[in-house]
Amino acid sequence: MKRKNAAALILVLAFALIAGACGGGTSGEYSLVTEGTLTVCSDIPYPPFEDEVGGEYVGIDVEIMDAIAGELGLEMAFVGTGFEAITTGNAMVAGDCDIAASAITIKPEREENVDFSEPYLEVDQSLLVPGDSGLTSLDGFAGLNLGVQSGTTGMDYALENAPADATILDFPTGGELFVALAAGQIDGILQDKPVNELRAEADPSVEIVQTYETNEEYGLAVQEEGMDTLLGDVNDAIAKFKSDGTFDAIFDKWFG
Repeated sequence: MKRKNAAALILVLAFALIAGACGGGTSGEYSLVTEGTLTVCSDIPYPPFEDEVGGEYVGIDVEIMDAIAGELGLEMAFVGTGFEAITTGNAMVAGDCDIAASAITIKPEREENVDFSEPYLEVDQSLLVPGDSGLTSLDGFAGLNLGVQSGTTGMDYALENAPADATILDFPTGGELFVALAAGQIDGILQDKPVNELRAEADPSVEIVQTYETNEEYGLAVQEEGMDTLLGDVNDAIAKFKSDGTFDAIFDKWFG
């Protein structure tokens, strides 16, 4: 009788260990930077997707990641990271974060370095200029300075479509573009339309004069190998939030 109870106890313990290691949607099945927390790399500021206001991170990507972390039973923490460190996957490989959310367009060349989630938003590119500049299109930038953010699809579009004698000036962060435009270092900004739209709404001295239908899709990025379980659960959460109105509520809040 004692031997039977001991054997039963061993079986119970074994099943408990298996359940702890393989429980669905719990931090036990992920190898996280910080146990119990989904750590997110993001290039901040890049409103309306991510920004820091009053010492707190806010924005579309912040709210999306907060919802996803909650669905996975985790806390959520944002970490400011350079955009190129995100798209090359270096930030994740270095252990800075578990996943990246930073208005990242899904591109084949980036997929060589990171694994993407299912897309959660589609956007286009746009051209922002001072309202009194007289500029109406990208063709007018012959001999002028066009600002872009390093390593972005806006930079790719500018390099491919701007006049040959336009000067493309790239900046490490999106926030530096607006500073450079105000200082007269650049004559316009080519970048994601939602970012330029928000700026034009807040600053009546600038305006969007062209939109380019690039139909880009944003995705969340993880390390290329070893994060399949996390990515699968993130994709399940994205599918749920697309269908239950969670994403619609977030987008309506920020896009109006």
